[in-house]
Amino acid sequence: MFAIILSLSTLVFTISVRHTLIQSVHDSNKKLVDQAITNIDALNDLITSVSFYIAGEAELRQLLKHFPEDPIEQITAKNALRAYLTQLWMNRPEIVGITIYLDAVEEINTSTIGLSSTKFLEHYGWLERLGNNRGIIINAASPIARGPIVFNSLSLVKIYDENNQTLGILSFEISAKNVYAQCIERSLASPNSILFAVNEDMTIVTHPELSLLGSPASAIYPQIANEHTKGAFTTTFEGSLHIQVVSRPSKFKWKVIEFIPLQDVINFRPLIYNYALLAFLSILVSSMLTYLLTKRLTKPIVDLSQAMTSETPLDATLPTQFLERQNEIGTLYRSYRMLTEHITELINKLQDSMENQKRLEINALRAQINPHFMYNCLDYINWKAQDEKVPEISRMLTNLSRFMRISLTESNLTCPLESEIEHVRTYLEIFHVRYEGAFTYEISVDANLLKIQVPQFILQPLVENSIMHGFGKHFLDGYIHVNVSRRKDWLCFDIEDNGKGMNKEDFKQVIASSESSSRSGLKNINDRIRYVVSPEAFTGLQIIESSVGLHIHFAICLKRKRPWQTR
Repeated sequence: MFAIILSLSTLVFTISVRHTLIQSVHDSNKKLVDQAITNIDALNDLITSVSFYIAGEAELRQLLKHFPEDPIEQITAKNALRAYLTQLWMNRPEIVGITIYLDAVEEINTSTIGLSSTKFLEHYGWLERLGNNRGIIINAASPIARGPIVFNSLSLVKIYDENNQTLGILSFEISAKNVYAQCIERSLASPNSILFAVNEDMTIVTHPELSLLGSPASAIYPQIANEHTKGAFTTTFEGSLHIQVVSRPSKFKWKVIEFIPLQDVINFRPLIYNYALLAFLSILVSSMLTYLLTKRLTKPIVDLSQAMTSETPLDATLPTQFLERQNEIGTLYRSYRMLTEHITELINKLQDSMENQKRLEINALRAQINPHFMYNCLDYINWKAQDEKVPEISRMLTNLSRFMRISLTESNLTCPLESEIEHVRTYLEIFHVRYEGAFTYEISVDANLLKIQVPQFILQPLVENSIMHGFGKHFLDGYIHVNVSRRKDWLCFDIEDNGKGMNKEDFKQVIASSESSSRSGLKNINDRIRYVVSPEAFTGLQIIESSVGLHIHFAICLKRKRPWQTR
């Protein structure tokens, strides 16, 4: 009789615990999926408010109002718009691109930030959906690819001028994959849970498997409960019981749905075994089982504590049986293993870094040259040339000494423009003497610009490119013109020669190539300026079409704060 009463009590208690546990899991995870909806609403509100704010900015409207029709003239305007959009970039992983769609632009934007033709919007019918609205948010049924950018949602906001005429359309592209990772994924109750979001039509709008986007939820998960079902609800899916949790609707009528495997919450099999044992072996056996269960829970913690306090905690071997557990013990063991692996990786990286630093220091010591020794030698040779009345040698040695003095003594990232001009003029003078005046050069710069700080050694490789590759072996009647000017907030550099020139495709390959070549100096200059002044304040090396020779142009923004000014 006692065994029967104890068995029935245990059975009732087990059922009660099961129901309470399911309800508790449902309620706690309901808060998590509701938080995911809050995150989605906050993201949509942020993008909407920022889109309308930017569309009303006077600076943006002024840039679009004077956007030229001529493709050549559009280069500067596009650079200015990209620089402006770059300043607006929000550090949000969900936003994968910012684009302004214009009728005057023919190409389709293939970068994160840029301008694109409105034909892209017309192709997907989004322009028609926008209609007379000032702005909308569009959720695409499947991922959209525009160059390397892949997105599922986008905001469209019209940009008007003072006469209420449309100047362009501003778009923030949103990745459903990143929305899932940033707003929804943290709501996962278990690694085996199924978590996704649906819209008002119960169509899947975000899912860890991107191929399911746009599919009806009922077709993929026919066991999904009715939206009016209240309280905790369990359903059988893939042969096992799952707890279904549904969030409240978002402002855009989205809902987050999660299926949590019941076996990940609690394993009822040990309780069934305990029920049989308690029924037949009475209180003594129950006491023994209680002791064993207690030891089962405390032993892993004790073993882990001993491993953590050992002399070599990073090399401790953790039992596989504890690592594979899908409970708090398993989570604790896996977290400690990940921590030790991460610490070991950091130690290895630190050792590699220290070894590299030592090698660099040794190489630097080996490469050291005594500048004073070099200057004294050059001065002695110069005196001998003057004594022997060879003015060409004296002139070249004087320029070479000045060139080496600048190159060896300057170690900063930047220098005044006048120092950079002196450096390139000395270099050109050396070659002018070397080739007995076979080519001429001209340097044009406004005296008011000479004190401006610029990246160091950026002009000499460009004129060297003109001499070595533009002229080759044919220096006769060669001409190089270096011009530095200011256009509004930009310091512009133009290097022209009348050599054999270079087409735009070859130039782009040289700039983009990762391999060293005879023209790798162009890529090195482009990368170094971008590093020193930041990509947003540098237009990049560009070729300007010219009837003869090569014309290289680049500009540096004077208003943006440089990285060296923040150190």
